[in-house]
Order: sequence, then structure tokens, then C-alpha cells
Amino acid sequence: MHTSFNKIVHFTRLIKINGRLREFNYRKNNNAGSYVFDVDTADDRGNRLFFRLLKEDNEWALTSKMSIPEWVTDNRELLITELEEGVLNN
Repeated sequence: MHTSFNKIVHFTRLIKINGRLREFNYRKNNNAGSYVFDVDTADDRGNRLFFRLLKEDNEWALTSKMSIPEWVTDNRELLITELEEGVLNN
């Protein structure tokens, strides 16, 4: 009998955006592909925002089914940098 396990990669990063420290939770989605991370954070009212960072053809893309505020999309490169650092450290 052969058993294989996929390591669950998840971590939290505190990122300062627009003068406010925000918590971003990253979780690797093994079912969606090799470089797919589901990310969640809270907006100013405490509502959860969910989006996905995925790497295709050596380029990261940010996608979401919900409307994402500009403070997230404008800081996409910072979120990707924190993602890459988090993967190296975990």
C-alpha cells in the first residue's frame, strides 16, 4: 500500500498598508495547482476579504470572486513579496 502526503503550507504575515498594520493569512491550495495560494484579510469594518494569488508563466496574478478594495490591488507586489518570504521560512 502506497500512501502519499501533501504538506499543508499556511502562514500569517503582518503588513503595513496605508499606515495601518493588517493581518494576511496565506494558505497553499494543493488542489488548485502548484503555485496557488488562498489569502484572506479583514477590511476596515472587519468583513473578511478572500482572494487568490496564483503563478502562471512566471507571473503572479491576483484573482477574486468578490470585489477587492484598491488598497489590496495597489499593494499586490508587496503581498507577493511577503508570500515568497513566507514560503521560504515555512
